[in-house]
Amino acid sequence: MHKRRTRGQQIAIRSFTYGVMTLFSVLGVLICLGWAMGFRIDFNDGKLTQVALLQFSSFPTGATVSVNGQTLSTRTATRANVQAGETAVTMSRDGYRSWSKTVNMVPSGVVWLNYVRLIPNSIVTDTTKDFAAIAEMHESPDKRRILLRHSDNNRYKDGVAAIEQSFEAYIAMPFTMTLADVSDPKNVKFSELTIPSDKIMLPTNEDQTEKFEIVEWDQNSRFILVKHTIDEMVEYLRLDRSNDGEVKNLTRDFGMSIASPHFSGASGNVFFALTGTDLRKFDYGNNTASAPLANNIQSFELYDNNRLVLISSETKDDKTTQSVSIYDDGRITVAQTYLDHKPTLAVLARFHNVDYLAIARGDKTTIYPKPLDRYNELQPIKFSNPNGVANWLDVSPSGQFILVGCGDKLTSLDIDTMKNYSFEIKDTKTALQWLDGSHIVSTSDNRVSFIEFDGQNRESIVSAYSRVTLSRDSKYLFSISTTTGGVALQRSRLVID
Repeated sequence: MHKRRTRGQQIAIRSFTYGVMTLFSVLGVLICLGWAMGFRIDFNDGKLTQVALLQFSSFPTGATVSVNGQTLSTRTATRANVQAGETAVTMSRDGYRSWSKTVNMVPSGVVWLNYVRLIPNSIVTDTTKDFAAIAEMHESPDKRRILLRHSDNNRYKDGVAAIEQSFEAYIAMPFTMTLADVSDPKNVKFSELTIPSDKIMLPTNEDQTEKFEIVEWDQNSRFILVKHTIDEMVEYLRLDRSNDGEVKNLTRDFGMSIASPHFSGASGNVFFALTGTDLRKFDYGNNTASAPLANNIQSFELYDNNRLVLISSETKDDKTTQSVSIYDDGRITVAQTYLDHKPTLAVLARFHNVDYLAIARGDKTTIYPKPLDRYNELQPIKFSNPNGVANWLDVSPSGQFILVGCGDKLTSLDIDTMKNYSFEIKDTKTALQWLDGSHIVSTSDNRVSFIEFDGQNRESIVSAYSRVTLSRDSKYLFSISTTTGGVALQRSRLVID
C-alpha cells in the first residue's frame, strides 16, 4: 500500500524541484549571456575561448568567403564566429577579381565587412556619345541624370569658330550644356539645357574672360546652380531642368552680390549664401532675403537642410580670433575659438544619429563628438596630419569616415571603430570624390581607380578623367575619356550577366 508523504516531505521535494529549476534557469541565462558575449568551448583542447563575429556582404552577392584559409559553407551575405586576433578574409566569385583584407578581431567584438565591391576581371566599356569637348560633369543626387559642361566660355555650336562670327553675334548665342538621362543605363538619352544671353551679364569686349561652372544640384534633382564669371564679376544662376530649362538669375533677382550659394531642402527655392561676410537665407518662394544670420564668415558648409558649419574671423585691437560654429535652424553654437588665424577646415558628420565635428587646423585634426551638447563630456579624438597642414577635409556620404588630405598623403578616421589609417594617393590637391559610403575615386594618371576608405583594395577600372558616377543600380560606371576626335561619355559595366 502506497504510503502518503508527510507534509514535511512534500515541502522538501517541492523545494528541491524549485531549486533545481532555478539552478537550471540561472545556468541557462549564464550560458545565453556567455554565448552572446562570444564564449565558446574549443572541443580540440577543451578550453573556454571568447570569439568574435564577422558579418560579410558584397556587391554582387553570392561571393565565396574564406576565413584564415577555411572556406565558409555559405556565401555572401553571411556571417561567421572567429577567434580573436589577426583574421585574414578573402572573398571571390567566378569572373571577378578576388578581394582580401586582414582585420583585427577583439573578443566578443563585431566587424562588418559589408562594403565589399567585387570588380570583373574584364570590364566592358563602350561609348554612349562623342563630343568635341567636355570640361565638367556633375551627376544628380538621384543618379538619374548627368549634366555635361563642354567648355568654360565657348558659346559656339556645331563647331562654328570665333573667327567666323562677329563678337556681337557670339555673345548673343546661348551657352549650351548637355543633359544625359541615365535612368536606364542601357538606353541613355540626351537633351540640351541653355542659358540665354538675356538672363546673364555679357562681356563688353573680346579681351574679357568669361567662365561657367556647375556648382551643385538640389536634393530633388530638379534644379542646378551655375556660377557665371566675367573677369572679377560673379553671378549665380538657377536652372530648372524640368521646366523647359527655365533660368533665374539669383544675383539679379535679389539685387545682391552673392557668394557660395547652397540649396537648402528639396524645393529648389531656398538657399543659403554669403553677401560679403554676412550669412543670409534666400527664398524664391516669397522672394525674400533674410537679415544677416551670422557675421564675419570666412566660409561655410551646409548639412541636412538647416544645419551649417561656419568658420568666422574677427579682429579687434590688433588681435584676431577665429571661431568654428554650428548653425542649427536659427541657433548658433560656438564649438571652438582660437586666438590666432591659422588655415582652418571644418566638416560635420552624422553617424548612427550622433553628430561629430571635425576640425583640421595646423598639423592636427580633431574630432569632437556631440558638439551641440553643452553637457557633453566625451573626449575629442586627435591625430596628426600625415604631411603637415591639411589641403582639404571631407566626410563620406554615410557619415562614417572623415578624410583629410595633405598633398599626396591622406588620413581617414573610421568613426565606428575610432581607428585612423594613413595612406598615399597621387594628385590629390583637392578633395577626392566619394563613389559610395566606403569607396573613394582616384583619377591619377587619367586612370579611374576605386580605393577603400583605409587605402586598401585599389582597383583600376578604366581610362578616364574628371568625375565619375555610378548608375542607380550600381551596375554601370559613367565617366569621360579622350578619343581620337575629341572626348566621349563612356559606360563601363561592373557586373557580369
